[in-house]
Amino acid sequence: MMESGFTGRPSGHSSPQRVVIVDDHYMIVEMIAEIFERWEGFKVVGHAASCKEALEICAREQPDFVILDVGLPDASGLDAFRKLKASFPAIHVLVFSGNLNAAVIRKALVAGVDGILSKASPTADLKAAIRSVSAGQTYLCNQTSETVRQIVRSRAAPPVDVPELSKREKTVLRHIASGLSSKEIAAKLGLSRYTINNFRAKLSKKTGLHRAVQLSRYAAEIGLLNDAGGTAHPW
Repeated sequence: MMESGFTGRPSGHSSPQRVVIVDDHYMIVEMIAEIFERWEGFKVVGHAASCKEALEICAREQPDFVILDVGLPDASGLDAFRKLKASFPAIHVLVFSGNLNAAVIRKALVAGVDGILSKASPTADLKAAIRSVSAGQTYLCNQTSETVRQIVRSRAAPPVDVPELSKREKTVLRHIASGLSSKEIAAKLGLSRYTINNFRAKLSKKTGLHRAVQLSRYAAEIGLLNDAGGTAHPW
């Protein structure tokens, strides 16, 4: 029976979102596939146990999502991610790993993955990750977010080359780093989406970063996530 209340495909689309699972542990693949089978709006169309197989299956099946392990026999998962994005830029890639140490997280954020999820996470987190990525947001699981905070706390100082950001730009950047879309940020701050998009454009121009995951990493590096759990800074 399909789980109610969770449809992956945005309104107006009747075809299910196509998913490819890339992991060399078949039991893991079967468990993930069973989870997706319970959710309306998704169809697992393939499984790959290597980077080579992943590229072949994605070329054939043209999936919307790839669930990607970081440890593959013929390449690192992040090498696989780069090759997948180079060949199929529209695919959403969710890194799914049982070894989310600081080095892996740093590399994944720099590479620009769409989301990071620990294999120790509950099923509800996979659902949250798919929802966020479907909406064009970057998803970081609790373990990843905590590791990012530890990285920030361990740094002696922020990068030397830090462009000057206004209080408003920092506020918008902090909300981007928390995974909110422009529409959600606008609602939270009582502004128009057009205004928020202007702030995003200014942030991209000043930092040279354009993807939300890159801006999120930058926010961590300059210490904006230290108080991410508190209230937003006033305008």
